[in-house]
Amino acid sequence: MEQQTWPDESAFLAADPRRRSSDEVDLGATWRAAGSDATWRVAWLRETGELYAVRTDSLTGSGSSPTVLAVVPDEVALDALLDGWRDARGREDGLAWLDARLVPAAA
Repeated sequence: MEQQTWPDESAFLAADPRRRSSDEVDLGATWRAAGSDATWRVAWLRETGELYAVRTDSLTGSGSSPTVLAVVPDEVALDALLDGWRDARGREDGLAWLDARLVPAAA
């Protein structure tokens, strides 16, 4: 699946009305890329199966440029795919760990 990105969270939510009412599994807001101080929030939407990341703005608490990373059919599959995420989310290269886990899901 090719990743899709929206300019802001409002556009992301407007693009699919199911996103507004979906329960969300929060995977934390401390994901980082190596060499960057920027943090990302990662979450999974039950209604759409979308695993997405949004860069957080520490000054306003709002996010920008949500990106759907993968579509995961259910929470059982999500748990299996991202086993160990609680330890990885705080690493300096946590996003690289996440990307590596998602490669099999995209194939």
